Amino acid sequence: MTAQTEIEITGVSKVFGQGGAAFRALSDIDLSIRTGEFFTLLGPSGCGKTTLLRVIAGFEQPTEGSLRINGKEVAGLGPNQRPVNTVFQNYALFPHMTVAQNIGFGLKMLGRPKAEIAATTDEMLNLVKMEAMAGRRPAEISGGQQQRVALARALAPRPRVLLLDEPLSALDLKLRKEMQGELKRLQAETGITFIFVTHDQEEALTMSDRIAVMSAGRILQLGSPHEIYHSPTERFVADFIGDTNFLELPVTAVNGARAQVTLPGGAEAPARLPEGMRPAPGETVTLVIRPEQARLVEDGPADLQAEVESAVFFGTDTHVHLRLADGQGFILRRQNVADMPEPRPGDRVGLRLSPGALRVLRG
Repeated sequence: MTAQTEIEITGVSKVFGQGGAAFRALSDIDLSIRTGEFFTLLGPSGCGKTTLLRVIAGFEQPTEGSLRINGKEVAGLGPNQRPVNTVFQNYALFPHMTVAQNIGFGLKMLGRPKAEIAATTDEMLNLVKMEAMAGRRPAEISGGQQQRVALARALAPRPRVLLLDEPLSALDLKLRKEMQGELKRLQAETGITFIFVTHDQEEALTMSDRIAVMSAGRILQLGSPHEIYHSPTERFVADFIGDTNFLELPVTAVNGARAQVTLPGGAEAPARLPEGMRPAPGETVTLVIRPEQARLVEDGPADLQAEVESAVFFGTDTHVHLRLADGQGFILRRQNVADMPEPRPGDRVGLRLSPGALRVLRG
């Protein structure tokens, strides 16, 4: 069964200013977001992700292009004319109202009957596990609890789409991780389409059904967290998502979707090619390999030889900084086991690469 499309964005651009002072924040965005999915716009500050969210919300109008929600063209319509709600970074709760009053405020503005407001407020309090806090004011609850109230208030009118503009950024690390799970639970229980904006790669990888990685007003890659992490096609994407190694290596042969490359030290290894890319033999290409896709070997064959420069202990794992035979740097990540000997600076070690670990990048 084909998933239904909730949002269809076609050729959307957004330009601020005019003439020489004009700034193109979005450039020809094409994007389909499915009904009921947790979709994330990911990228650094200034990449256009918040501008795109504001265009979907109706706070900004596109300079060019079409925007349809549930099949209806909404470009030109204001926020109150769209079946969406937004949760902002600062939550924007009313300080003089109780938790329950904040949650029911949107329904009251829509003119819903008192009985419906009371029933929906109770339902939302239960959904976000805030029943015991119903009579408190925002100043009397924690930051994480305030965020739950903001979510409940946004969910109460039952929008088709919930937009979340970096709502976890003000929370400390432990609470942020807890709320990641809460957001995913709320999305699964309500079935509402969530569009989440963040610059935090971990948030995107742990919560999303799909991720759009953005840079300079464009979508560079769109895919599942697994695809974005394990199969980046652009150097920017590979570098932005997680720790990684880049190697500049010559191609010896190309066979279909794979290239044969020469590793430092002379060994050869296969590398996957991006769709449509076919480098010539002898051409130097950029390859990506994740730190956990190599392991140290004491005996037996090795794909690479290296010298240890340093080892950094992180508790669950250790990052080993290495220098390859041709001078290129390499970081290996290995999980720690009790009494495991730690590599020391100056040690000569062999590395074995996981099958399919090497991928060629476009840029």
